[in-house]
Amino acid sequence: MKIYIVGSGGVGGYFGGMLAKAGNNVTFVARGKHYQAIKERGLVVKSVAGDFEVKPVQAVENISEISNPDLVIFTVKTYDTDDAAEELKSAIKDNSIIITFQNGVDNDSQIKKHVEDAKVYPGVAYVISTKTNPGVIEQTGGLRKIIFGDREDSNNLRLKEVEKLMKKAGIDATASDDITRDLWKKFMFIIAFSGITAVCRSAIGKVLSNPTTKSLYEQCLKEAISVAKAMKVNVVDDIFETIMSVSSKTQPDSKSSLLVDVENNRKTEIETLNGTLVRFAKEHDIDVPINELIYGAIKLSC
Repeated sequence: MKIYIVGSGGVGGYFGGMLAKAGNNVTFVARGKHYQAIKERGLVVKSVAGDFEVKPVQAVENISEISNPDLVIFTVKTYDTDDAAEELKSAIKDNSIIITFQNGVDNDSQIKKHVEDAKVYPGVAYVISTKTNPGVIEQTGGLRKIIFGDREDSNNLRLKEVEKLMKKAGIDATASDDITRDLWKKFMFIIAFSGITAVCRSAIGKVLSNPTTKSLYEQCLKEAISVAKAMKVNVVDDIFETIMSVSSKTQPDSKSSLLVDVENNRKTEIETLNGTLVRFAKEHDIDVPINELIYGAIKLSC
């Protein structure tokens, strides 16, 4: 299987590195110094599960250089989705599979607007991983797990083949029987974790140790759950308790990528996160004042 990683940062670099280390035909799409580093010195992955190097590495500098892909792992920042998908349009073939492992719940629909011939499926990545230097990926936490699926066919045989390939590479991969449920499970957590840590400019431990900000966190999460239920997502009864438990067990000094982007005056994914929830809430006539505050505050500051 000919595999391309579009977005060779923390998520794409880590899981793509795992696939390449196992001997799969993997090509990374990278740019600038990151591209030069992995072409010249290989890809270094530092992980809590054990460090490894992939050398030599197949890499290209532009999406347009992709040729006859069987599988594209799509992990660019969501604000780059349209541009990357438009460029990808001319590079794929009719039976190519694209799996998006991005924040949010509707990136597959966004990609399909540009890439009509390929099979595009949504996925979820549970990993804390970052490109710390050109050619270097550091994975420091998370379950190191990915879930993906077909919204219409939970028994998609081609995705079962991808699941098998990934498991053979040592990746904890699951072809989901309800990918919409799994997307929203992570999305609801991110809405609160990213939104509240970013608007408070504080790590999760500090947020949850303060009664006022913990209450805001809980209200933010409850708003997300209300929207999910209104959209007929299969939400389990104890989802609030489950997400709060996960939040409380998260390493106290953990910061969301949204907060890190705000702190560094970088472009953020606020539209994909709380912005999307606000949009869905309006469509279903649901009040989400905490999420509206977060969305407005982050948009204003960035």
